[in-house]
Amino acid sequence: MITLRFSETVEEDLAFSVSPLLEAVHSWHVLTGPGHHALHVPWVRRCRRLPAALRRKMRDHGFVVADYIPVFFETLADDHHADFAGQLAVIRRLPPAQLAAELAQTLVDTTRYRGDDLVEDTATRDAALTELQQTDPTRAARLSEVLTDPLPALEGALTALEDYWSAAFAREWDRIEPTLYESIAHAGQRIAHHGVFPMLRTLVPQIRIDPAQRTLRLDRPHHHDITVTPACPVTFTASHYVWPHVRITCDTPWPLRVTYPALPLAPASTPRPPSQDELLSALRALAAAPRLQIATCLAERSRSTQELATLLGLSQSVISRHLQQMTQAGLTTTRRDGYYVLYSLDPTRLGQLATALNGLVATPRN
Repeated sequence: MITLRFSETVEEDLAFSVSPLLEAVHSWHVLTGPGHHALHVPWVRRCRRLPAALRRKMRDHGFVVADYIPVFFETLADDHHADFAGQLAVIRRLPPAQLAAELAQTLVDTTRYRGDDLVEDTATRDAALTELQQTDPTRAARLSEVLTDPLPALEGALTALEDYWSAAFAREWDRIEPTLYESIAHAGQRIAHHGVFPMLRTLVPQIRIDPAQRTLRLDRPHHHDITVTPACPVTFTASHYVWPHVRITCDTPWPLRVTYPALPLAPASTPRPPSQDELLSALRALAAAPRLQIATCLAERSRSTQELATLLGLSQSVISRHLQQMTQAGLTTTRRDGYYVLYSLDPTRLGQLATALNGLVATPRN
């Protein structure tokens, strides 16, 4: 399980990016298993028209992106001025041991073996090679070559990627790049008006969020528990071709990154109506005079606990307890304005509750 923990001021520790190289890699991943990527069938069909020699080269090197995608493809992904060729040039200058560790991950069971261990520990390397030799000799031979000298395998993959970019994906990038930036702007607007968690809700069901605990969780076979801070910021990279996955990079020395399906490119979904338990929780959160008064005040505009305490004649600690219950029920969101944390009603949540309550009204019979 990977857990990211967010502070009250997390907006200051967030960044957003797009990456031509990473997008090309994810689209290549789609081509290695098209049956798992229904949204991208149009691109799969277009790529059938690629030259036969290029398609063969991409199949030969497709193991590099078929399952585990090496993190070095995220190089310069935070630089909005970086182009495809510049990103590839930086990868070619990375230390061979770093390249070998990442390429090795594409050939082994990542729940059992880590690339760094395969590079540095002879016993681990021998165990992985012996196991692969019994099940997939071709894969074992590739792993041995990568651990001995990763540069030929890397150059073969990067050359295939360059040819793919020139033949097809450069034009596709020109098409989707503006929409990815629009998605980033939309995410920024949601964060500015409602806080980070309403934006994170767009990543459901791939991830789980807990606004009360201020956490994001993603099921993975390895365990990481990371607090996002100024010293450990997180970048959200918008992608079309990553769908249906959400990918998180959290191993050193790589920067913390969440690559997510960008809206509106990801398929539109109908908002899930609140369950009976969620409806009861929301109604209980409103079924007290102070909390109903707080909701009335917040309906006018966003307010801090200090302002609400003055308006309602209650202590800040009492106001905080009421706001905590309302936030846990999904009725309020927060954002920071300088020294103060401002609370707002969540109009989407209130709309869902209104729809659910209207659905309880029986149709009159004649």
